[in-house]
Amino acid sequence: MSKIFTRTYRARYSDINANEQLAPADFARYIVDTAYDWAEILGLGVKVSEELGLYWIVRETEIQFFESLHFMEEFDFTIWMVEWKRVRGTRAFVVKHKSNGVTIAQGVQQIACMDSNTQRPTSPPEDLINNFRVDAPQEVPSQRFPRIPALAEKSLTFQLKVAWQDVDTFDMVNNAVYIAYAEEAVTQLFATAGWSPMELKTHRLARVIRRLHIQYQTPAVWGDTLNLTVFSLQLDAMRGSLYVDMRRATDRAAIASCILDWGLIDRGSGEVHALPESLASALMNTIIND
Repeated sequence: MSKIFTRTYRARYSDINANEQLAPADFARYIVDTAYDWAEILGLGVKVSEELGLYWIVRETEIQFFESLHFMEEFDFTIWMVEWKRVRGTRAFVVKHKSNGVTIAQGVQQIACMDSNTQRPTSPPEDLINNFRVDAPQEVPSQRFPRIPALAEKSLTFQLKVAWQDVDTFDMVNNAVYIAYAEEAVTQLFATAGWSPMELKTHRLARVIRRLHIQYQTPAVWGDTLNLTVFSLQLDAMRGSLYVDMRRATDRAAIASCILDWGLIDRGSGEVHALPESLASALMNTIIND
């Protein structure tokens, strides 16, 4: 029984976005799907967790993307524990093409164990956690999530209402959905700059995410209205980095924060493309650290 778990998938048509690639939010879904299968095999699956009065939440996700995945391509998703300390742990993962072993993506997730009755962090049984511990686990490069103040005069804010399909079995917005929210915020910013998805397509361009880092703070639930604020952190001729702040409209509670490093590619060749001057100029006005 290996503590390093691998599951093979085939990219489904329903997961492919308008750029004909597997969407970043779907990578997050595959992480959780693989993690649940891994937990079942190592004795800490859904049923056991429920009997112990425990459940698990994701605190933070960081993913680096090196290649794209397209419809029908097979890939291996491998996951393992890096460390566990009392109520929190770190798990790492790598995604590779099944056919040639090329790395598509890699990253880490910070998770926490919660008590179902108190809704507070708690320590799971040590003997069960030991099932996951790996001697000298491989570490995946990661960064500490930065503290970034939102500056209203240099940002775009719009509202989004949580839909029923966004909510999971815990009656909270699923962690992967926040990534989709963040991408929508970026899309809105681009559209405001005159570069809507259709405008990009007209110029045979596609925006791709090179890295995402999201931190979850307070759960959102069905019916919540969220204020999404987006602005640039960095920008050069070939790429940029955007920050998305999500807050509940009623009480301004921090829901999630997300950093997305992005670039443009030619839709035909897949080659990296320089930013159009009008897009670069518009986004330059949203940089907070100029």
